[in-house]
Amino acid sequence: MTDSFPQITVSTADVTILPLVKRFFHAQGMRAQAAKVDEVIIARNDYASSNSIIAALRLCPIKGSWLLRSMCVDQDHQRQGIGLYMLEQIKANLNEKKCYCFPHRYLESFYRTAGFQLVDENDVNNEIKLLYQQYIESGKDILIMKIT
Repeated sequence: MTDSFPQITVSTADVTILPLVKRFFHAQGMRAQAAKVDEVIIARNDYASSNSIIAALRLCPIKGSWLLRSMCVDQDHQRQGIGLYMLEQIKANLNEKKCYCFPHRYLESFYRTAGFQLVDENDVNNEIKLLYQQYIESGKDILIMKIT
């Protein structure tokens, strides 16, 4: 369990906030999009005057499963436990959705701490497997993990 963050609100972004999420991702150097079919989770600092987004992630539906994608914490707020705190706040939702993720290999321990476990590509549905294989073929050093 991480430290408590009473000043941070973790919530599902409604569709009107998606352009702000897209700007947040781009400001962090990411090409991620925030599509209307995705469930987008954001974290805001309630004590900051701007109440701006300090972290965001997307949960993308993929044929009966969900894939956690584009998890990002603002550079000024990294290494403080905010990403782990976000995942803890939505863990029940992740379990309900049978959520997978494709983290970079160096992030394995972070996702393990958040409750994800490694799974074999032959133990996932075909759509997740094909997407994983596309990433591998493009040279990404990633894993398949599933929330437990």
